[in-house]
Amino acid sequence: MKIQLGEVIQEQTCTIEYFLHPEGGTRGMVIVFPGGAYHHLAPHEAVPVAEKFVELGFHAAVCMYRTNPVTYPVPLEDARNAVKYTREHAEELGVKPNNIAVLGFSAGGHLAGMVSNMPGSADARPDASILCYPVLSSDPAICNIGSYHNLFGNDLPAEEYAEFDWTKQAHANTPPAFLWHTIPDASVPVANSINYALKLKELNIDVELHIYPHGPHGLGLGDRPGHEGKYNEVKSWPALCARFLKDRGW
Repeated sequence: MKIQLGEVIQEQTCTIEYFLHPEGGTRGMVIVFPGGAYHHLAPHEAVPVAEKFVELGFHAAVCMYRTNPVTYPVPLEDARNAVKYTREHAEELGVKPNNIAVLGFSAGGHLAGMVSNMPGSADARPDASILCYPVLSSDPAICNIGSYHNLFGNDLPAEEYAEFDWTKQAHANTPPAFLWHTIPDASVPVANSINYALKLKELNIDVELHIYPHGPHGLGLGDRPGHEGKYNEVKSWPALCARFLKDRGW
């Protein structure tokens, strides 16, 4: 089931497509935001991920949010609307309304972090975030500056985006988070995830972080096209994440 959220902007629409567990029942939801530097949306970080989380026992969805040349705040509104729509229709979808997680890869992880830290209203706040090699920091030393440039449609220096640096802007109402990253990631340095985890620890918010010793950026489920069979240890993260969610009622 695919739903359009909001109006058409610059010939782009936002959609959310639901992948409900075939056995039905009331279950927790995982909403996936693919990565792509706010420039495009990577297919291997979309439907296959939703299908994996259905296999693991959840309901899942993919939010295809608007990207550059559409700029902020539209992607944030898309993410908010995805959470709100799911919560508003929880009964008919068979979703536990207080167990809605957002899952984002790379820039999609930045978007998941943004809606987690800037939900705008209680009905748009996710109950957990799953951040996969996420863009989180605006520190020039570890920033993926291209994602910020695409999000805002400009080419300002990294320090200008501090308001959207979740390693600094996380707060007492930020939801629990599960993060994973690889040490050699050259596109989004692992310090993005480490620093966010440390910030949540400082705030006494539940956080779990897994760091893998091998693998480039963008592995998705661990079998990104062109890297099949190379980094099998990374394939453990969905099961680890499922346990994290189930421990919290999903």
